[in-house]
Amino acid sequence: MKVRRLLLVNPWIADFAAFDLWAKPLGLLYVGKFLKKYGYEIDLIDLLDRAKWGEKKNSKSSNGKGKYRKTIIPKPPLFSWVPRRYGLYGATKNQFLEALSNAEIPDAILVTSHMTYWYPGIQETVKVLRNVYPEKPIILGGIYVTLYTDHAKKVISPDYLIVGYGEKKTLFLLDSLFKIPRDYYDIPDFDDGGVLPWELYAELEAVPIVTSRGCPYRCTYCATRILHPYFVQRDPEDVIKEIDKVHDRFGVKNFAFYDDALFVNRDRHIIPILEGIIDTEIKVNFHTPNGLFTKEIDKHLAELVKIAGFKTIRLSLESIIPEWQKASSGKVSMENFLTAMKNLEAVGFNRSDIEVYLIMGLPRQTYNHVKESLKFVADAEAISRLASFSPIPGTVEWKRAKEMGYVYDDMDPLLTNNSLYPCQNKDFPYEKFIELRQISNQLNESVRCKE
Repeated sequence: MKVRRLLLVNPWIADFAAFDLWAKPLGLLYVGKFLKKYGYEIDLIDLLDRAKWGEKKNSKSSNGKGKYRKTIIPKPPLFSWVPRRYGLYGATKNQFLEALSNAEIPDAILVTSHMTYWYPGIQETVKVLRNVYPEKPIILGGIYVTLYTDHAKKVISPDYLIVGYGEKKTLFLLDSLFKIPRDYYDIPDFDDGGVLPWELYAELEAVPIVTSRGCPYRCTYCATRILHPYFVQRDPEDVIKEIDKVHDRFGVKNFAFYDDALFVNRDRHIIPILEGIIDTEIKVNFHTPNGLFTKEIDKHLAELVKIAGFKTIRLSLESIIPEWQKASSGKVSMENFLTAMKNLEAVGFNRSDIEVYLIMGLPRQTYNHVKESLKFVADAEAISRLASFSPIPGTVEWKRAKEMGYVYDDMDPLLTNNSLYPCQNKDFPYEKFIELRQISNQLNESVRCKE
């Protein structure tokens, strides 16, 4: 039987701004690992692989994060009023074409998707793939496809769409296309164990890790419950082995935890993971681009985090306003935040090295709500990171935004771009959001000056 070859493609980002926080296309790589287990050969073109496309590293202290190359393109007409330059992030078109010319001809192409309003980048990616391989089936999956299935079908026009978890669904589809008989009874929907196929990358400065799928909380603005209906955590021993093997085989020294709820069930999950890392004496750096839940950070966990090698600490606070703490499933509070800060400081972290996520732009949220939260974080001598709200279909905040006239069901996903502040209004206009970012920068600078 002929071995079928698949080309995995991580598409361009199309936006006003984009920054690489240790990102890799984890969903696509998990699908690839799964398909390889069942007999398929896989190749990868990651258009966002900064190391491959010659991007300059920001500095010695970048630890694997940095700026993507930006190619300026015309703004979509819907963005004509925005006073910013729009672009494709990642490889140049010529680099993409060269990579395709050097790749073995695939039997099928798998393209992933990320933020919904980045879809013009997928559009351009698929256009190139169609021109080079007009007869090859293109299968599109990922976040955008799952949240905007009909839009993706109409605008991107792939040959096939995969909604939700893609591993078993893609295997079944490919087997059907290539007439490969298989018994699917004992095949799981997905398999998070083991090591991802990092050998597909020529150079790895940092690797993201997920130790779970989903989240037990139901924050009103978050799509995790839609993308991951169940919360499933991996075996701690398997996570430890993965980190050890990736470090040993590929020389990776920076790992970023991409879990939505890394510290949930801490005594059965993150604590055994950290203790295992410490016991094996793996000398690496850990980063947390997603916010950590502060209520779980007692003295013992703070000490383990420090000893294990955490270098980037980002905490979830979201807001100090009770209404928005409730929207965050009650998982955050000022008291828990201050206790976590105290415990982290006690084990050797500088307060000014700790970054704190605050959300802004929610329906009914006011300018003063955000400003008060910024001041609270600065008074705690931490660094604030404003996360702009993007309305997501199927969430509670989407329903509220719809009731208030900010969104509608068949709107173009471009209009949900958080750079536009989709819920701006006459009492909270675009200029006020820009002002809040300036206030955040000023307060952060004053915190750093206290060092």
